[in-house]
Amino acid sequence: MNDTVETRVPGWFWVVAVLALLWELSGVIAYMMQVTMTADQLAALPEGQRHLYSITPGRITAIFAVAVWGGLTAAIGLLMRRRWAQSLFIVSLAAAIVQFGWVFAIGRAHEVIGPSAIPLPATIIVIGIILVIFANSAAKRGWLR
Repeated sequence: MNDTVETRVPGWFWVVAVLALLWELSGVIAYMMQVTMTADQLAALPEGQRHLYSITPGRITAIFAVAVWGGLTAAIGLLMRRRWAQSLFIVSLAAAIVQFGWVFAIGRAHEVIGPSAIPLPATIIVIGIILVIFANSAAKRGWLR
């Protein structure tokens, strides 16, 4: 195909891209709420959550940052129809897996907080996988350049 020919994308691509952006923005908001939490806000958390915050090392918080800011940048790239969005979605997903791996393997969130700690991280990982698959599919169809 000629590189100067513009490949048209279906309308649903834009719907998914906007939803991805909104999803990634919610992750950034969660991150910002965590890193800007005051001592009073921390004290108001249930004991299990307070314990997890207190034992989480800075490197895990940095990995959280990579996950959310990488995901947000990837979603923006998707809206710009840029191929590099694929790579950033993969980096974001990998960072989320490492972060939640620590939260559950080391932080023992499922024991400290209980079974209610599992659904949101599981949802985040599943949506991350879907976004990677979507970006890869979009690239293969020539929707990303």
